Amino acid sequence: METINVDVLVCGGGMSEMACTAFATEAGAKTLVAEKQTEIGGSSNYSAGMYWGSQTYDKLRYWVPAGDVTLQKAWMKDYLPAVQWMRDNVTVGNKISNLHDLHQNRIRSSKANALFTNTSVLRLIQKEPGLPGSTAIGAITCQNTPNSPSTYYEVQAKLVVLATSGFQGSPDITSKYLGQGGDNIVRPNRGLVGDGLNMVIEFGAGANRGMNTCYGHLLPAPLGAEDVDLKDYLPLAQYQSKHCLLIKEAGRRSADETTGDKIINQYLAKQERRREFILFKFFISGGVVDDVQGRCTIEQYDQVMPLRHKYISLDVPVGHGGPRSAPLVDGLLVAGVDAGGFSNLSYSGDLALAFVTGLWAVREAAKQLRLPVPRLPPAHSRDGKDKPVQGLL
Repeated sequence: METINVDVLVCGGGMSEMACTAFATEAGAKTLVAEKQTEIGGSSNYSAGMYWGSQTYDKLRYWVPAGDVTLQKAWMKDYLPAVQWMRDNVTVGNKISNLHDLHQNRIRSSKANALFTNTSVLRLIQKEPGLPGSTAIGAITCQNTPNSPSTYYEVQAKLVVLATSGFQGSPDITSKYLGQGGDNIVRPNRGLVGDGLNMVIEFGAGANRGMNTCYGHLLPAPLGAEDVDLKDYLPLAQYQSKHCLLIKEAGRRSADETTGDKIINQYLAKQERRREFILFKFFISGGVVDDVQGRCTIEQYDQVMPLRHKYISLDVPVGHGGPRSAPLVDGLLVAGVDAGGFSNLSYSGDLALAFVTGLWAVREAAKQLRLPVPRLPPAHSRDGKDKPVQGLL
């Protein structure tokens, strides 16, 4: 097995990982990216490519009230400068792939760096094998090139950045953390199977708050995952549902529709047969929905909404905080939108969050390696103004 020595090993090749690696390269670190899929980009390849977030901290708290306060405050300090970095380096309106191309060019500007695709991280290497919390000193990887034998590498690294995305593609893990209906989630990115989560648990790490929620959208039914092109998930999302009523077969509502399909899909996953009916204007049961209860639900809704009864509300649980996290593991950093409980139940701009957390990881790496710490340009004066944005916060 060949041994590779680097300063920073980045596990994963998505939005946060590519930002982390590109900034690390410019700081002078010898880096290696290990991405298990054929293309880099991860889940961002299936997104709308909108780099957005809440304009102010108050709006962020309004939008994601159950998220980690410390992370959200830290992110707000870098979000607007990151927006300006995007303006300075990427043409507005370009596809997300253009940003990944930019990062790849930055990474490959030095021959000391490498970007491996079709390469899985099998396990992390500890300084004291089997000892929970022992320093991370690298990883064992396997590169599966088409029509060639698998190649194994022992990557020795001063720092390891885990950014392998979430676990929504693993029915076992979603059932464990998301509970009933968790195994019903479908994802266009089939690589989200909890690689990083499993590895850090082996290291002795525990789960934090927010693990029982996810980011997703409502999809039309009946719909088989095998019948849909992976790129079609986004245009099939039922964004308009926040302006409608959703009624299950029993004729009752299960969540506050105005919170948007990104939240109510999580409640729908736990309902009977995991489907509900979107009502735009008229109610026609068609013998599927309980006709009497359905009409009663609509009448009750119509009585409450015009009068805006403030004392009537839908009680929506948001999860519970877990125990304090254990001491940090030396040599191990994490990045990405699936870490830390930033987005708990609700959501606010994953691409922007991923980019900034990738920057955070490389800043810490640069400090430990005694390299120049990457900086962002000053935020534009107009970006911090508290102004309404149609459809966003």
